[in-house]
Amino acid sequence: MEENEYSRLEELTGSDFEIADGQPDIKGWDVKNEQGEVIGDVEELLFNPQTQKVRYIIVDTDANDLKLEARKILIPIGVVELHEDDDFVVVPQIEVNHIVGLPSYVKGELTAEHEQHIRSMFSSLGAAGMGIGAVTAQPTENFYEHEQFNQNRIYNRRRPENNPERLLPEEGTREDETDNRDIF
Repeated sequence: MEENEYSRLEELTGSDFEIADGQPDIKGWDVKNEQGEVIGDVEELLFNPQTQKVRYIIVDTDANDLKLEARKILIPIGVVELHEDDDFVVVPQIEVNHIVGLPSYVKGELTAEHEQHIRSMFSSLGAAGMGIGAVTAQPTENFYEHEQFNQNRIYNRRRPENNPERLLPEEGTREDETDNRDIF
């Protein structure tokens, strides 16, 4: 059996990749619900180095306004949006029961079942979670071809003057002088 993509995801810090020039580095930014309550902060980005696509933000719930247990959770990149003016991330329509129902993230221990559970939790959010499309028992080859993993959605709220024109570098500009590759 071929290696599933979920087993090839890695954290941005410590990789050979970096945030593309002109793109916001959201690590450290607060993650809030639509009511402005802090869920946690963006600790890291989880991405596939082969496709150069961010799949999840890793949220540390240690400092939150919702009395949540301190732990790390994954939120699909296509579910979150950057605030239109300020430097924080919004998760539309998320409620405490969604967050509590997410599995804890531990580096190196992400499984197909975890990803399936995460996708199911966010599919229940309706339009914000993009509940369209069947959720199968095992991630398939096209598992990430879902709006929950569309990294361009993160800019939906951002004002045009704050909105970068592209997420990834143009063809032929992948490597810079330090051999780091741009992502996001």
